Amino acid sequence: MDRDGIVRLVVAMALSVLVLVGWTWLFPPPKPKPRPEAPAAEEAAAETGEPSADATGAAAAATTPGAASAGDAAPAGEWEKIEGEPGQEPVTLETKVARLKLSPRGGRVLTWKLPRYELVPGQPDAGVVDLVSPAARALHREPLTIEVDDPALREALASAWYVLEIDEATPGDRERLGMPGPDAVPRILRARFRYADGKGLAAEKTLYLPDDESYLAWVEWDVRLAGRPLPAAMVAFGPGIGQATEAEQANRYAYRGRVVAALPGGIERYRPGKVDGDVHWTGATAPRWIALDSQYFAIALVPREQAPLRLRLFPADPAHGRDKPALGIDAGARSLAILAGPKAGDVLEAADRTLGVDLRSLVNWGFFGFLAHPLYLALRWLYGVVGNWGWAIVIITVIIRLLFFPLTHRSMVKMRKTQQDMARLQPKIRKLKEKYRDKRDVESRRKMNEEMMELYRREGVNPAATLTSCLPMLLQLPVLYAMYTVLTVSIELRGAPFFGWIRDLSAMDPYYVTPIVMGVTMLAQQLMTMTKTEDPQQKSQQRMMLFMPIMFTWFFLKLPSGLVVYWLTNNVLGIVQQVLINRHAEAAVAAAGSAPAKKK
Repeated sequence: MDRDGIVRLVVAMALSVLVLVGWTWLFPPPKPKPRPEAPAAEEAAAETGEPSADATGAAAAATTPGAASAGDAAPAGEWEKIEGEPGQEPVTLETKVARLKLSPRGGRVLTWKLPRYELVPGQPDAGVVDLVSPAARALHREPLTIEVDDPALREALASAWYVLEIDEATPGDRERLGMPGPDAVPRILRARFRYADGKGLAAEKTLYLPDDESYLAWVEWDVRLAGRPLPAAMVAFGPGIGQATEAEQANRYAYRGRVVAALPGGIERYRPGKVDGDVHWTGATAPRWIALDSQYFAIALVPREQAPLRLRLFPADPAHGRDKPALGIDAGARSLAILAGPKAGDVLEAADRTLGVDLRSLVNWGFFGFLAHPLYLALRWLYGVVGNWGWAIVIITVIIRLLFFPLTHRSMVKMRKTQQDMARLQPKIRKLKEKYRDKRDVESRRKMNEEMMELYRREGVNPAATLTSCLPMLLQLPVLYAMYTVLTVSIELRGAPFFGWIRDLSAMDPYYVTPIVMGVTMLAQQLMTMTKTEDPQQKSQQRMMLFMPIMFTWFFLKLPSGLVVYWLTNNVLGIVQQVLINRHAEAAVAAAGSAPAKKK
């Protein structure tokens, strides 16, 4: 292989780094179009529990066969009328980590708020995160809405006034649903909705909320008609989860509204617009759990036993600005454990210990998850030491660079020396090419290559060293991509400040300072790697490589500032390393040049 071929390979390998980083910018994962808030009339209806006139048109629930038999908490007396007083105000139920607004009208959860998480980090006036989506509110199917196969029955259950009783869970409740005992959780709140129309239709659903730090809940329900349980009756969650902020709407990398299912064959993720029709699981194919997923929060439903579950699609609704199907999930069990909260590592680990499942899989660590998860654990440990996520990112970047230093330093010194040797041989190479410039036959080309290889041998230069020296750098790419994943999915960085104007490491730099500085450092590093040359072709290639810092800066303008801090720190360390590399390479060239003189 001649020198030009080797240079082209090196340029191709350098551009591959650009492709890996730019891939998610050019082809981000599809996400649903942000849904506007429900109109004011619908908001008022949600607060009072009254159905909105614009909330019609929801798809009727299909029958789910094979549901379990009635539980212990069967509705009392289907033929005895049990009805709440019309016009009752919603009731607020609050624990250490959640604040719910319960509506006697329809027996549903109007809001499921997380007071510890601001909707817009750093802006308390914007409110806190609410897991109930505007789409669910507009369609009048907030959490705990009963879905049945008969539209008339569904409407009757959704518009009825329930008797709402709030007290605490009994030992029998804990044992029946597998909740923690009083030693682990002293207080579990119980909200029970009861309704019977006196004509045979009766429903009872109970929500249990532990007053602890777990973000867990339990729900059980029973719906009967003429004394017999309705096997198709199920509680519904969705469509969608939470409300997208303006920053999330502008962020190409933020996502919400996906569904994650823990199937027997592994974790499956469903995206809006990628599912054709409803997905229905029964029997051995049913997931162990299913969740409405967003970038940082999730609502996961965990049946105590294998139960039918269904992922439902709602058609586009032009009245509410949805041009893609909305995702929702129905549960065919008679009781569920629920995780409704952040996808923080400690929260998911605690939930897994309580429920005996693997909700940690909700966090998508990507293709290099075997590297990303350990890096996340290391980053979390460093935060516990320094108390600042930004400095934890800086420190882990230094550690990664030091770990790769022995591998990369020697190879980069060798590559730099080869570049200098190649530049030194350019006059002889041009003279050799000039000799065969007018000869196009195969034999002449073969002779030219032979003479060029003899020149390399005689001068002690190995052109292939440039190519082989790039391999250690390619080995770092999985680590770089894993760090990218960690810094874009870790909720701990949401709203985490660094210093000065960087008040949220999960959001873009509002003044573009760090991306621009990152581009400058990348340009400086690129200039330091270039060797002086008179070859027009090599000069052209060097000018082309100078566009990479500009392109990287453009890519990073909208990326989370935590990722920019990581890349900027990596560039600064690279500049320091490049200074050492250039010195060692020059010393090696000087030593090689003086060796023949000593022999003489």
